Formats: sequence, structure tokens, C-alpha cells
Amino acid sequence: MYNEKFMKRAIELAEKGRGYTSPNPIVGSLIVKDGEIISEAYHEKFGKLHAEALAIKKAGERTKNATIYVTLEPCSHHGKTPPCTDAIINAGIKKVVIGSIDPNPQVNGTGVKKLQDAGIEVITRVLEKECYEINRGFFKHIQTNRPWVTLKLALTTDGYVADSQGKSQWITGKEAREFVHQQRKQYDAIMVGAGTAVKDDPSLLPDDKSGFIPNRIIIDETLSIPYKLKVVNDNFRNKTIIVTCIQDRENKKEELRKRKIKVIETSADDFGWVDLKQALEQLATRGITSIYCEGGGQMAGSLVNAGLVDELQIFIAPKILGEGIFGFSGFMKTLDEAIQLEWDDPQKLGSDILLIGKLN
Repeated sequence: MYNEKFMKRAIELAEKGRGYTSPNPIVGSLIVKDGEIISEAYHEKFGKLHAEALAIKKAGERTKNATIYVTLEPCSHHGKTPPCTDAIINAGIKKVVIGSIDPNPQVNGTGVKKLQDAGIEVITRVLEKECYEINRGFFKHIQTNRPWVTLKLALTTDGYVADSQGKSQWITGKEAREFVHQQRKQYDAIMVGAGTAVKDDPSLLPDDKSGFIPNRIIIDETLSIPYKLKVVNDNFRNKTIIVTCIQDRENKKEELRKRKIKVIETSADDFGWVDLKQALEQLATRGITSIYCEGGGQMAGSLVNAGLVDELQIFIAPKILGEGIFGFSGFMKTLDEAIQLEWDDPQKLGSDILLIGKLN
């Protein structure tokens, strides 16, 4: 219980760096001596001191024979900063308690070994699941060269994302929308298709614009996005990334880039749409480790059918339309072929139900 108590605090500290460290992980660390916390720190921004090194710096000479808690295995290689293992060894720390092992091939157990070889006691996998969850985007990025993708859909009880005229605002209530705004702060980028961008003209920003601002990704096969939309015309347009598979329209690409909008080009898939797997890989090279997708039925269907969704967030509203635009489109399966899901416990948000699940 003693170790779990301090690791929970380290996880809380790690969350303070959310949004600012990618493609690095968020990491929290604290130093304990004689049962008391003498120093706390977190990885504040990509390129700055890692959490362990900062906690040691804050503690000063009090680190001798102390215990350090850290949510992720300390690095043992030179990157933008020196190895944290060296800082721990030089500080005279006697015990290191680690949440999760770093999957980065440059670390992945070598940090633990280096500390043990220096005579330091090392305890690993304390609240491992929780420490993995806070960095699931980083883990996915390292292990697959793609970002973690959470797909969010708001559905009527009979499975529609919009009515027959394409109207979708608002299927869900205030509480569900507030939840989504909170979620936007948890991801490196928010993603929609061009159809959703044109129809709804969303800002794709959190309510609070004074803190972390995620990237905004628009999947636009034909590069037809109008200049009047918020995502290409507001004060945050430098956070907009347009992904297209069209090979011409160079003048439009140049104009968008003049507006500080990034344009990524991919191959087309068999249907002439953006190759989403290739798009995710290109986005990963730009340091995007997690994406919150708020796209429509075509986007949802394409991502699910391609096996590119890591988590589903399905909001079920107490409304029935009878006809409209389905939540998932672009593929057909028999019942025997159906994509199987595993749901967490349902949550009630106002009058809506939230189901969160993983694809098998």
C-alpha cells in the first residue's frame, strides 16, 4: 500500500504534462525520505528535463539514501537530455520504484539493469495498468509507428449519427458535450472528415483555449475544404493538418501552407479515399501519438473496417429517427463475421448513455 500511495501521486503529477510532451510520454516522479515526500516533479515539456532529473534537482542534497518513485522506467541513453539513470545513481538514491517498463527499444529494461548494477534496489510494475493507461498513446506510437485512435460517435437509439437531411446537432445533451470537450484536452489531435467539417463548421477545440490546444486533422480526399471554415480561418489555424490523396491542386496546397496550415499527402485506397493507415503513420512521424476522432459514418466505418480503432466511445441518446445516416458505413459483414467489442461498464451522462469499449 505504501508504494501504491506514492505511485498514485506520481500519476497525478504526470497528468500535469498532458499535451506538452509528445512524442515523449508524460511522466511523474517524487522523492520520499523517512516516509515524507521531499520533492515532486513532472515532465513539463518536450525537450525539457525529465521528471526524475527535475525531482532530484529540486531535492538537492537530501536525495542521499532516499527512494524515488517514477511512473515510467528511467531512460538510460542520451537524447535531448542526459540519462535519468545517471542522475539517480549520482544522487545517492537507494531505491527506485517504477510504474511501467518503457517499451522504447533504447530503454526497455536497460534502465532497470543499469540501476541494479549500481547496487540500487529496484521495484517494478507498481500500479502498472494505471501507468500504462496514462501513456497508451506513447506505447502505441513506439510499438506500431501509429497513434492511439479513439473513435467517438453520438448515436440515436436506432443507430443514426444524423437525420436524413444530415443534421446532427445535437443528438446528445449538454453533459455528453461537456465530456467531449474534456476529452479533447487528453489527445494530441482531434480528427474529422471533410464532410463533417463542411456541414458542422466545428472549431474542434476545448472550451478552455488558454491551455493545451490539440492539433486538428481534416481528412479531405479532394482538397475541397472552403477557406471560410473555422479550422482554416481562425487564430489556431497553425494547429490544422489537412490530409489528402489528390495529386494536383498545387495552388490550393500552397495557399493553405501560406496560412500556416499543414498539408499531408497520402496514396488513395481502393475506393479513392485517403489511405488511413498511411495517414496515421505520417501523422505519427510528426509526433502525434493519440487521436480523438469525431468523424461521421464513413470515417467511422473506414477506421473500424481497417482495424485502426483502439477505443470506441459511443454515446446513445434516447431518440429514435426511423431513418437517417448510419453510424458505420462503407462495409458489410454477416453476423458470423461481425466485429466483436468488449464494453466497460456503461456510464450515464444526463439522459445519454456512454459506452466505452475495445475492439477484439
